[in-house]
Amino acid sequence: MKANAKSLIPNGLEERSGQQNPAFQELMLAAGDRLSYKDILSNIPFDVVLFSIDHRYLFVNPKAFTDPYMREWIIGKTDIDYFLKRGRDISIAENRHKMFDEVIRTGKNVEWEERMVTSEGEVKHYIRKYHPMLDESGVIKMVIGYGFNDTERKKALDRLQVSEKRYRDLFNYSQALICTHDMSGKFLEVNPAICNLLQHTAADFSGRYIHDFIPSRHKQEFINTYLPTLARDKHLEGVFIAIDKSGGEHYLLYQNYCVENEDKEAYVIGFSQDITLRIKAEQELQIAKKMAEETAHAKELFLANMSHEIRTPMNGILGMVQLLSKTKLNDEQKNFLKLAQDSANNLLVIVNDILDLEKIIAGKLVIEKLPFKLVEKVANIVQSFIYKAEEKGVALIYQNSIPGDLVVEGDPYRLNQILNNILSNAVKFTEKGKIVITTRIQNYEDNKATIQFIIRDTGIGINEDKLDEIFEPFVQADAAISRKFGGTGLGLAICKNLLEMQDGTLQVTSQQTNGSTFTFNIPYQVSNKELEAEQDTTQNPDYSSLAGKRILLVEDVELNQYIATHILEAWGVNVTIAANGQEAVAKVEADSFDVVLMDIQMPQMDGIEATHHIRQSANSLKSGIPIIALTANALKGDCEKYKLAGMNDYLSKPFDELRLFTTIHRNLFPDPLHKSTNIPVSEESRPPASKKLYDLTNIHSVSRGDDTFVRKMIDLFIETVPHDLTKLETALSEQNWEALSKTAHKLKSTISSMGITSIKHDVRAVEEKAKTGESIDMMPSLVNNIVSTVRAAIEQMKVY
Repeated sequence: MKANAKSLIPNGLEERSGQQNPAFQELMLAAGDRLSYKDILSNIPFDVVLFSIDHRYLFVNPKAFTDPYMREWIIGKTDIDYFLKRGRDISIAENRHKMFDEVIRTGKNVEWEERMVTSEGEVKHYIRKYHPMLDESGVIKMVIGYGFNDTERKKALDRLQVSEKRYRDLFNYSQALICTHDMSGKFLEVNPAICNLLQHTAADFSGRYIHDFIPSRHKQEFINTYLPTLARDKHLEGVFIAIDKSGGEHYLLYQNYCVENEDKEAYVIGFSQDITLRIKAEQELQIAKKMAEETAHAKELFLANMSHEIRTPMNGILGMVQLLSKTKLNDEQKNFLKLAQDSANNLLVIVNDILDLEKIIAGKLVIEKLPFKLVEKVANIVQSFIYKAEEKGVALIYQNSIPGDLVVEGDPYRLNQILNNILSNAVKFTEKGKIVITTRIQNYEDNKATIQFIIRDTGIGINEDKLDEIFEPFVQADAAISRKFGGTGLGLAICKNLLEMQDGTLQVTSQQTNGSTFTFNIPYQVSNKELEAEQDTTQNPDYSSLAGKRILLVEDVELNQYIATHILEAWGVNVTIAANGQEAVAKVEADSFDVVLMDIQMPQMDGIEATHHIRQSANSLKSGIPIIALTANALKGDCEKYKLAGMNDYLSKPFDELRLFTTIHRNLFPDPLHKSTNIPVSEESRPPASKKLYDLTNIHSVSRGDDTFVRKMIDLFIETVPHDLTKLETALSEQNWEALSKTAHKLKSTISSMGITSIKHDVRAVEEKAKTGESIDMMPSLVNNIVSTVRAAIEQMKVY
């Protein structure tokens, strides 16, 4: 027994152990029959030592002292002996001695953390433990000491603590509102930012729910929506209102996330931002926007009413002047009449300038894209100023280097307006000398020609320091000019804006008393089409061509009734008068007319509402009658507005005999070459029933004389197409743009084969714009025009 135990004691230690500590020898003899002491202690992965009760080493394993010499040397020594030999920090040994005394005194385990610095300066951390071994009577025989290197765990713990501190600092110092709550909405934790905002302590949130801090008017909706949606989608964002301690409301923009972990209850991390100031700013902006819109609307109404109030008597004045000019007058009376007419026209120019500027500012002025002969247009404008220039003894010279047959696409009316303004100023401010108008192609590239216009005069000129100011609204170069020559100072401002809207430029050079040079450029797309000769109703108009036509004149002002009736009856037209829209609707239902001349502002029922009722007539002949707006309101949408209401054309007051004839003639004898494609058609608008809407030329060519085939094609069209029209209307009402585009594509070929050409551009526009999502606001008018036209064509086909 003793021999076996002795063989298990580590080499070199058996003699000393037995001599110095009989108790240890006895212990080893007792354990020898059960285990291999040397193998076990040598392979334990942490320090193991045995101490006598006076704190001297009895045994150390290789993990405790890797150096075999030190393992032998330390037996019988103390920690203080070892630390002195090694030159280590003696305070560590003293602390161990203190812990050992605690074990001896109490008979209980002790544990502590020990920090050591190696000779290389590396810091290591150890966990140390002392465990007393008692005999049968409970007396301590020896003490087991063991420990392990805890450096890596300590470092990991330090890193975790740093990370947790950073998180906690972020949580505590973040200006974002951060909280966590469980899946019932009960707060788990809130950061100081929330406490500061809502004027509560963190304890105030303990055990309380989010909805406790929400206004009662929103509480139930929040409970019913927030938590179920978050549980389903795991992420939710939005805005809600939170109440602070004093009852103040705060708008919070939140982004919340549901966090799920295995074997743990899910919870929610919430991030919010106080956007109260932004919301209030937006509300204030909305109020300001509403006020601005109301002010703009009031301004628009004022200008519209001003226009109406000025144009209505102007219509009477100019109408009576025109009628008076047809009577027998002496030279003096003719001169008086001319002066009156010029004064009225000048007043009308001022009104038009104010309204044009307002439309430019409001963004309601539209630039047309129409083909026209450039040189011919400019020559006609110049021709109109020759007489005025000759009256003053000023030479008016037109120098042109542009081919006379050049056709461009642009807005001829706005070119006319720009040239009229600049030439009018040139003639007005030039007392002697000449005015030279030069036109040339400045640049030609990619089928686009930039046309340069140069107007030089020898007039009074402009001071150089005033050149920038003359393009500002209501500004003139000199107050004396306004007194001497008149004018509002709007002309050049309008010209500059009109040119910029066409990607053009306007420049001026001038010197006081030495004349001025205005140069402007406009880029035009060159058209490859030759314009067909058009019937010009403005030169030697044939008024008798309207003889026998029946016209309904809807006008509430007796003077205007008299003027228009007198002009129309002189042409041989049969005129019927209605004093308001209600009478007009009744007369259209009771009788037949070729044209309706419809005033806009009237008592009982205005012209737009009357047009709406007429367009809804079940009689296609009556619903399709041409209606021309006669309006003294030249501001609000003009032609576009009235055509959207279902009218075919409009004529602004005051009008002269030629403009009235031209407008009526254009609508009774339409020229498809000059139909505008830029104006949307009203949903109530229907094409004139007298015009054939379809052309079976293609069908006849395919049929090779087989009338049965033609009839079958018509029957199929009548049978199948209404279903597609219904699908078109349904897609529009549901705003299903994809279905709308596909249905329009399907209709395109069908409509084309039946020769319904008047709406082919509308069908193509619906197909393309619905596909791209562009100009969606135009869809109702386009679709309704397609539907009404096709249905009208079907009605015509039924009597084929």
